[in-house]
Amino acid sequence: MGWGIRMKKDPLLIIREIFAALESGRPFSLNQLSEETGLHNVTVRKYIKMIELVRHEPTVEVIRTRSAVIVRCQRQVIRRTAVKEVSE
Repeated sequence: MGWGIRMKKDPLLIIREIFAALESGRPFSLNQLSEETGLHNVTVRKYIKMIELVRHEPTVEVIRTRSAVIVRCQRQVIRRTAVKEVSE
């Protein structure tokens, strides 16, 4: 492989490789995760940022029918309750 040639990996494969390493239960620095997966450290950093972003977004429901795939966003309602301070 010469300089300037980039091999593109399937994004789903990248996510699977990252989660396969993380599911071992061991903590990883981003550099260690890069070494463990064989992915470039810049790729690992970008995908970890994407994972963080997705985790904070609302739930996306995917409904598969015979003729279509329907996607909708389900926002979770957070109910705020009054907290009463107790003084001693």
